[in-house]
Amino acid sequence: MKVLVVAALALSVMASPAQAKDGCADAREEVSSIEGWVSPNACTFINRQIRFGKVTTEDRVQAYVDIWDTNATLWEPQKVSTPLTQGLDTIRASIAGTLALVPDFRFRGTRIAVNGSAVMFEAVNEATVKGHKITYPAVYRVLLTDDGKVIQGRRYYDRYQMFSPLEPSLPNLFGDVADSGQPDERRRPVMGPDELATRAQAWNSEDTAALTAPLSGAPLSAPGLGERKLRTGEGKRAYLTAFFDQVSDVKLQPGQAVRVPGATYVEWHGTVLPKEQSEPMSFGIVERIADNGGVSTQWQLSFDQLPLIADQARIDRLYGLLR
Repeated sequence: MKVLVVAALALSVMASPAQAKDGCADAREEVSSIEGWVSPNACTFINRQIRFGKVTTEDRVQAYVDIWDTNATLWEPQKVSTPLTQGLDTIRASIAGTLALVPDFRFRGTRIAVNGSAVMFEAVNEATVKGHKITYPAVYRVLLTDDGKVIQGRRYYDRYQMFSPLEPSLPNLFGDVADSGQPDERRRPVMGPDELATRAQAWNSEDTAALTAPLSGAPLSAPGLGERKLRTGEGKRAYLTAFFDQVSDVKLQPGQAVRVPGATYVEWHGTVLPKEQSEPMSFGIVERIADNGGVSTQWQLSFDQLPLIADQARIDRLYGLLR
């Protein structure tokens, strides 16, 4: 975990607005924003990622494989006993299988945050699933080699949104969470590196008050809420309580962190034990905390609730519905 801890402490390094405007001009026309120190290797990756998101020809699989380093790893939540997807052959097989099930999958980049070789690439994914057109947000978190290839990639999006149209009985952990009381308008200063580094303790101790207190006045967007935002302390604590009620033995550590003008991204990565399951699973969360004038203004969580509400047998059945 040495690299992960160093990454979190690197929050103190923030690119200036002038640096954020350098380079990658073509890519900037394709996305909402690119912020941070955009290194040449990051620009190379961003252009490759944008191309894959748009391409619909038969070379789509190769366009995806071209993003990755020979020894790359690709992660999404899974049982800890499941081997990590690693190497170009395995990655090629993975994307080929996905596109066979969802052939019109595509995405468009939105906000991109860069700090040298670390990139948080936000996107809107789109696909047609058995006649249902679905749209869902994603955060692709990558670490890059010097030539702009992804050496470590992690995907943060909620697959519940993909499968709920096919199986209405699939529970939404957060469907009943709602605000109560008055919206909290008290704005708090954006958290510094030391505060963020100790935030892992709040996640691991399931301390909803410690997690929400520094973000009072910052509306919460998160999986399961759809277009809704939670604006009260009670609502935000209820959301986290619903999450913690579904898992135990939470062991998350600081992952990659990226600070850019107007936003801080922090990844928490480790394991949880979902309710009524016997084996821990690898799991992660990305927090995006927007700020304006040094004050927190928005709070966004990105993670996959599907493996928290469905064991592997049910997930396999859900994928079978796509065939």
